[in-house]
Amino acid sequence: MTTAPRPLPALVCGVDDGYARPLRTLMRSIAAAHPGTLDELRLIVLDQRIGSANRQAILRDAEHLGLHTELRPVPLTDPRYPVSDWVSAAVYVRLAIPQVVPDERRVLYLDADTLVLGDLRPLLRQSLGGRPIGAVRDPQNPVIGRGIQLPGWEQLEVPYGRDYFNSGVMLIDLDRCRRLGVFDRSRTFLAEHPEKARFWDQDALNWAVDDNWQRLDRCWNTFAMSPQAAQPGFIHYAEADSPLDRLLDDEKTAALVHYAGPDKPWQETYPAGPLRDTYRLFHNEVTDEVTDDVTDDGPE
Repeated sequence: MTTAPRPLPALVCGVDDGYARPLRTLMRSIAAAHPGTLDELRLIVLDQRIGSANRQAILRDAEHLGLHTELRPVPLTDPRYPVSDWVSAAVYVRLAIPQVVPDERRVLYLDADTLVLGDLRPLLRQSLGGRPIGAVRDPQNPVIGRGIQLPGWEQLEVPYGRDYFNSGVMLIDLDRCRRLGVFDRSRTFLAEHPEKARFWDQDALNWAVDDNWQRLDRCWNTFAMSPQAAQPGFIHYAEADSPLDRLLDDEKTAALVHYAGPDKPWQETYPAGPLRDTYRLFHNEVTDEVTDDVTDDGPE
């Protein structure tokens, strides 16, 4: 008797009303990158009090695209967690994944400011080698002690020079994370050490996972560096560990582009260039205006 293949891990995004339209842009890119195979994918949206109009628009788009999508409410963020700069409390939505998605063994988390340009199925099938999380080293803050991430790393007894990952794209073994208490430890860190969380949940996860994470190919979380590099006065402080020329070359082979940082490609002030144009090809298809001005939902 032939057994049916195990379903691929679900995709997970977490948004509030401010990021509903970027989520819908991401959904369009997922559909475009999987012609004929979209029925193999599933999307779970962690709903941080999304309004009725945005909720209906997300589900309408999902039906139109043929992308199986469900919305699940998430608990409110602990008020002790720090927020600053361009982020709201929605930055912590991803920490609720084990609680809100108890029925999945593995998931692929994607920030809503990402764009899918390649087939995600090889990533979804990738082994994590027994580790709880697979991620890409952060291109702008790649190692502890030579960036602005995780202030107080010495007091936390984190080794100097340890690799540091970006949490905007994570392949997560939820079973192993639950056994190791990764997300519980992250929440405890934020409640007890809010002053040591420069990059919010990302710092907390890097501390909690204790370097026990699988390094993924950079194509799965390629930062949109060329628009940043085009800005007057731009300085790439991580040149010694993450050369800018290499990061710019990565854009040519990216399967997932991440528009990290406070400047976003849907904003009028975003620098012109191929990555902005590519993003807007999908974003401009979202024609019904039901969202407010966006704020960020991820570190980055």
